Amino acid sequence: MKKLALIALLFLTGCSSTTFVYNRIDFLLPWYLASYVDFTSEQKQSLNERLIPFFKWHRTQELPKYVEIINSLEGLLDNEVKAEDIALITQDIENSWFRTEQQILSWLTPLAKDLSDEQINQFLSVMKRKTIENENKYLNRNDQIYQKDVVNRFRKNLGRFMGSLNKDQLVLLRTASENMYRSDNEWLENRKALINNLSLILQRENDWEERLNGITNRDNLESQNYRIKYSHNINITHQLIAEILNSRSEKQNKKLRDQLVRYRTDISNLIEQI
Repeated sequence: MKKLALIALLFLTGCSSTTFVYNRIDFLLPWYLASYVDFTSEQKQSLNERLIPFFKWHRTQELPKYVEIINSLEGLLDNEVKAEDIALITQDIENSWFRTEQQILSWLTPLAKDLSDEQINQFLSVMKRKTIENENKYLNRNDQIYQKDVVNRFRKNLGRFMGSLNKDQLVLLRTASENMYRSDNEWLENRKALINNLSLILQRENDWEERLNGITNRDNLESQNYRIKYSHNINITHQLIAEILNSRSEKQNKKLRDQLVRYRTDISNLIEQI
């Protein structure tokens, strides 16, 4: 479900226009869900209608918080950046996702109520198939390829904000990747547990709607194992980002600040469109 995260679309997208992407989500979101379930025309109409209050909530409640996050990050750049500073911003972003996640569940629950048993089975089958595809994609990597993928992912995301990293920054990145715990297996096991939990809930018996609204999959054993590694890796990531920001060149600094201004302007324009 995190592929639906609006935070990722706003902060990690490679698109040159945040406004353009955001204003297409009302099309992209049903299109994405349609890759899991074949909706009837009535269900498509219902989904579109339910998206209206969701986006009104997101524009009025969450987008202003995104501006605050950008302002906080921009303020850090005037002084030496500490890992604790990055951790606080990360927490703000994560909290924003949790709020959005809960809203997504709130409007998906009535939709799930309207699905036929055949559609539910189709949805679960697609989730299982995608999980198997991810197993084949990720678990077949050796540790060297895994670390290389981590480095490339960081280079790509940091590059969007700062441009190319220099040699010293790449050394920092490679060292950090070598110290991270590999967590793809735990992530996949966590996803399997989520699917199993959904399979039970979507039998739609007793208090299933309440249980669906409360599903987060953060309390089971698989999730606990994943969170341990995630906590270790995120701490390394905070330190890495702080060190890279503190070592940025004038050119990188300008690109970063310009990108933050661009995001803030785009988001402010979205807020004004309410």
